[in-house]
Amino acid sequence: MDFTPTLNTLIFLTIISPLTALISRKYGIRRLAEGYSIFALAFSLYQILNQFTWVVANGPIKIIAGEPTAASSIVYVDLLSIYVATIFIGVGLLSAIFSIGYIEERQAEFHPLLLALVTGMVGVTFSGDLITFFIFWEMMSIASYMLVAFRYRTWEAVEASFKYLIMSASGTAAILFAMSLLYGMTGTLEIARLGQVLSTSIAAGETWSYLSIALLVTGFGVNAAMAPFHSWLPDAHPAAPSSISAMLSGVVIKTGIYAMFRILTGVFPPMLFDWRLALAIFAVLTMTVGNLLALLQEDIKRLLAYSSIAHIGYIVFGLSIATVTGIAGGLFHVFNHATIKALLFLGAGAFIHATSTRSIEDLAGIGRRMPLVATCFTIGLFALAGIPGLNVFWSEFTIVTAALAAGSIYTVLAVIMVVNILVGVAYYLRLVQSIFFKPTTSVSANPHPVGPSLILPLIVLSALGVIVGVYPTPLLNLVTSIASTLAG
Repeated sequence: MDFTPTLNTLIFLTIISPLTALISRKYGIRRLAEGYSIFALAFSLYQILNQFTWVVANGPIKIIAGEPTAASSIVYVDLLSIYVATIFIGVGLLSAIFSIGYIEERQAEFHPLLLALVTGMVGVTFSGDLITFFIFWEMMSIASYMLVAFRYRTWEAVEASFKYLIMSASGTAAILFAMSLLYGMTGTLEIARLGQVLSTSIAAGETWSYLSIALLVTGFGVNAAMAPFHSWLPDAHPAAPSSISAMLSGVVIKTGIYAMFRILTGVFPPMLFDWRLALAIFAVLTMTVGNLLALLQEDIKRLLAYSSIAHIGYIVFGLSIATVTGIAGGLFHVFNHATIKALLFLGAGAFIHATSTRSIEDLAGIGRRMPLVATCFTIGLFALAGIPGLNVFWSEFTIVTAALAAGSIYTVLAVIMVVNILVGVAYYLRLVQSIFFKPTTSVSANPHPVGPSLILPLIVLSALGVIVGVYPTPLLNLVTSIASTLAG
């Protein structure tokens, strides 16, 4: 079986990771599982960067992964796959580093699950057919459930994981039903072949085609936490360890977004299947629900969870415009939100690790006791607020300008997005005020020290936010190239 070097590496290292965990537990080598997962993700990052240069030079990779050909997995790797998978591995690596000082028990269980989660997500992006896609999707989902329930001795973790399980399983069932309809209509589940068969006016007139679109958007929307399928996310974030919250908001929900970009543009081209306005309505509903509910939160992780829902709305809105600029803005926001939301959840995790509280009121004044962590956290808040000179500004600006250029109803929706961004500024500035300008509390006055493994990922992610904000051209050119391919 050949799934290309990156995925081969991840699959192999994930399979043998329980062995390192067993050795770590049996012989009391506490850092073995941690070091192994960091090595595995760092080596995978090196592999995918090499694969990126190969794809840029030679074009997409298509591999029939095994024998017999008729029943084998299809691997398809293009710039979109590489772009999204690199984000997944990069955030996974930083989360693994953060977990060295954050996860204090059962490291031998945590790190193999984290590797399985990343492998599942990368497998989703490298899948060239829907059966392979579904297998890796389930691998990712099962690892996610277990990591949300990692602190299973608390009722909060069990309840959140069970809710996530039920909702995600319902979404997965919708995806599976859509796959059965697509196979019945076309006789294939290869994504490229589906696009060839369904890109006709006859297929565009079929009721089953639109039912398939509805089921796929529902299934992917549950994973992406689109409204009204979002309610699992605010419960999962507080219950999960902060390094897993960073994965959930930073990258796990982006697998559903990736699938929408891949399937809606590649299989159901918008010039034939006009799903744009319906998707735009979902996007506006998602961003509005996320921002309004974030205003009401007193738990820092729940506030950041609702913020993630709002930003998923921005990304989906970019896709709904379906122009090169709109798709490029959505893809650019995938990177910007992944890095900055990982920064904020890891920063919140450092605060929680030092004070044992998630209450915004109790964390008041913590910035004067933990200045480096608070500074990195504030860079993330200013970035998500859309401050010029930081990375998120450019992707939000690109999406809004694409909507204005599209005209008609999209002009009104662009105004709604701008209003939502301004609403977001209110609660981001509230956090800045609480962290730096309010008097310290009995909880925040004497935080426990945090180690370098918790601080290093924050510095790296903050630097990315600033560098891309100051010089966005290379990344913007990359996503524009990808968007040009997706938009046909």
